[in-house]
Amino acid sequence: MTGSLISHMETNSTSEGIKQSFHATQCPDLDEISKRSFLFVVSLVLLSGVNGVLLFVSVLGNAVILWVLRGVSSIHPPSRTLFYSLAASDICVGVIVQPFNLIYMISSAEGQASLCSSALPYWDVIGFAMSGISLLTTSEISVDRLLALRLKLRYREVVSLGRTRLVVVMTWLASFAAGSTSLWNRKTFTILQILGVFLSISVSSFSYTTIHILLQQREKRRQERQIAWDQPSLSVNEASTSAFSTRRYKNTVSTALWVYCVLLMCSLPYMIVAALWAVYGSSQAIIIAHAYAITLLYLNSVLNPVLYCWKIRHVRQAVKEFLSRICRK
Repeated sequence: MTGSLISHMETNSTSEGIKQSFHATQCPDLDEISKRSFLFVVSLVLLSGVNGVLLFVSVLGNAVILWVLRGVSSIHPPSRTLFYSLAASDICVGVIVQPFNLIYMISSAEGQASLCSSALPYWDVIGFAMSGISLLTTSEISVDRLLALRLKLRYREVVSLGRTRLVVVMTWLASFAAGSTSLWNRKTFTILQILGVFLSISVSSFSYTTIHILLQQREKRRQERQIAWDQPSLSVNEASTSAFSTRRYKNTVSTALWVYCVLLMCSLPYMIVAALWAVYGSSQAIIIAHAYAITLLYLNSVLNPVLYCWKIRHVRQAVKEFLSRICRK
């Protein structure tokens, strides 16, 4: 019994040592900093400043979006809930994730390994959770747009506000649960990262490809009916209503597609660098590339509010009215 207990304690000690050594490899001390190139330190200092600016802009921009979305009645409530979730995750990136990122960069540049190692586990968990929420939510938005096209009149019945809120809550809980695996099993954490990105990309790609095919088929059938009868198959009022609905639907799909593409462009470089880190270890070049890739990933939280204002006319008008009220005060 005593021997098995000692063996168990040694196993736990070894496991704890592995966890500590993993984070230690990402946190250089003063001796290691002295061996690093000037480019390494300058890159971390420069990116710390850039991330400080991104932090402020992402929090401010997404807070405005969250505020004005309440009054945008043109967006269906379940769809608006998904945009709420995406904007909320972007705010959390600015308020929670990026401060830990700044601590990591600054402590790494100054060789404060203990401070870096203390902040890194929290950064892993929360950073992964927020990235997972963004990826999964963009996929859910793409599925929402596909269901709107396929279900038509049944869409509002099937995609209810309560069900959408349940999906959002489950997305947040699942993302935090997956992120917490970084504290006890790095292999599982890495596998979940790969599976999460693959699943999100696959679902979104399938949804938008299917939407494109269905819209093409619908347009082809409409043209065939007009040619066969040599006249519009709908009355003037019905045709104008149908055209308006189709145009508005295409606008929402365009917005969702832009959000998806921008997220993809911002996240793929990080996933590539993370894979290289896992295979080749934390060389100086990979650490610098990782710092730039993570900055690009956080840039996505700044770009999303810009996309909302650019692609959604009612959001753009609401933001202009909000800013004009602020300026008058």
